[in-house]
Amino acid sequence: MTVRLVPGNKTYRTNLIKGFLTRHHVAYELLDANQVTAKTFHLGTDPAIEVDGRLFVDPNEDALKKIFRVN
Repeated sequence: MTVRLVPGNKTYRTNLIKGFLTRHHVAYELLDANQVTAKTFHLGTDPAIEVDGRLFVDPNEDALKKIFRVN
């Protein structure tokens, strides 16, 4: 599983995602906003996570649980 995190200016949301990944021992790669070529969201503002090529913008705790199939 390839997991990449693109941090945003919303540090609270970015820290929430990082905390979830750390808590559940998910190895991830931290990307710079310049390394992602998506135009569906504002790069640098919204944190995003890419899991096996699928991009999730600003996911909350419940969405992360569904993405990683955690109860």
